[in-house]
Amino acid sequence: MKLRKTLVVNSLLAAALAAGCSSGQTGQTGSAGGADSKAKEPEKAPVVKVFMSGGLKFPDGQTINENPWTAMLEKETNVDLEIEYGPATPEDFISKLNLKFASGDIPDFFVLPATSQSWLMDNAKQGALMELGDKVKNYKNLSNAVFPDAWEAAKYNGKIYAVPVLNDGNLGTNNFYVRKDWLDKLKLDVPKTLDDFHNVAKAFKEQDPDGNGKPDTYGFIGYDNLKGWSGLFGAFGVIPDEWIIKDSKIVQADIQPEMKDALNYIRKLHADKLLDNEWPLTKVKAYTEKVSNNKVGLYEGNWAAARNEINTSKTNDPAANWIAIDPPTGPTGKKGVFGDPAYKSFAVITSKAKHPEAILNMLDWLSVQSNIDKFVFGFGEYGENFMYTKKDGKLALNFENHNKYGYRQQLMFMQPKELNSGKMESLGADFKLVDNINLSVKNAIRDQFTGSPTPAMIENLSSLRKLRDETFVKIIIGELPLEAFDKFVTDYKAKGGDKIWKEVEEWYAQKGK
Repeated sequence: MKLRKTLVVNSLLAAALAAGCSSGQTGQTGSAGGADSKAKEPEKAPVVKVFMSGGLKFPDGQTINENPWTAMLEKETNVDLEIEYGPATPEDFISKLNLKFASGDIPDFFVLPATSQSWLMDNAKQGALMELGDKVKNYKNLSNAVFPDAWEAAKYNGKIYAVPVLNDGNLGTNNFYVRKDWLDKLKLDVPKTLDDFHNVAKAFKEQDPDGNGKPDTYGFIGYDNLKGWSGLFGAFGVIPDEWIIKDSKIVQADIQPEMKDALNYIRKLHADKLLDNEWPLTKVKAYTEKVSNNKVGLYEGNWAAARNEINTSKTNDPAANWIAIDPPTGPTGKKGVFGDPAYKSFAVITSKAKHPEAILNMLDWLSVQSNIDKFVFGFGEYGENFMYTKKDGKLALNFENHNKYGYRQQLMFMQPKELNSGKMESLGADFKLVDNINLSVKNAIRDQFTGSPTPAMIENLSSLRKLRDETFVKIIIGELPLEAFDKFVTDYKAKGGDKIWKEVEEWYAQKGK
């Protein structure tokens, strides 16, 4: 690797010059004299074959193998990375990974999307992955860089087969956002309860808040994932697809009576024509475009919305004044939005890897915040006044270079435990990302099942999710009566739900032992 070789040559030259300027002592005996005094060739760095998601562009003359950050990582951790840039989407990445395993072209190391947890379990079962539990203990930075619950997700038969990669120290997910300027124009307060949210949605749809004289604004919008309205479910203490603790037991939220109450509330929104009728077929991109185009004044969005669709909304309408607010409080005082797992991917070492210690040493180095920062703020000539500037003690990223060299962050195979507030602030203080994240964390309802997929989940969960989504959508839009929920619960249990519950109960009983 050209950039790395340059660094090595420079290091050897510096060492030679230092030796030439030493005290010049001669006549030493033993190993320092005679034929043994010849300089030993430096040991070659162990070669590690890496397969990783692609999709990003590189500046002229650079590739994923030949660039300043790969060279720096290799030099700092004494490893020779041979990286293959694969497909960008998780589905295509897994397909290509399967082909590589089938053909025998098996990488030493790769990062697996969290959505492919079942793949991780299947291949651990087949012996294709290296068991890491005892090895990780020897790397203090690495072993301390992962939340205890997150390790559970990487276990098969009680043994660890991957290193969970956290969410950049960020445990935030969604918030509700409302246009304060529309509230003020219509003389409305910031909504707090479910009734308040209903009334604000009705006013935003019917009272022409944008003042263009057309009935073209929405009350609530959604997309083809029920978690797009997680705060409406959270007001009843349930989140689709999650496990909750109820009466000291772990139960599936999808089949609880509180879920029926949540569906009834959303069903009434539809009956009152406050829902965007396109939502069952709407993709996330079209969902956020409605915000960007200022057709929406109240919605649930990601903690980073201020940098994305809300920022575009303000560009299109400088009067737009968006604020992040708490989700609605339900009839029993509950509120919340869905909370993602603490991890976003898995760093995996295959059982064929010849140098697992070199990989673990690299991950250990990448578990230190100051080292991770080199992939955010750059280093050396790629640092201050290139990747960022400093003013009043705060850093601001140079977005032109930040985007141009965006590939560098794909090389952050590990992520920090704690929120990198400096990074978030450097993305733009006006976006208030740290505040948005903290608000989301405060309101997050997290899945209480943090283990790996159980056998019954692998066998039945896909079909059960399909049954749930079809039933819930039909109940909301009125194609099925609310009472159809009761039949759904019966069918859910009979078609594998009860088997899954028993396995999750066993996991919960053993958790922490």
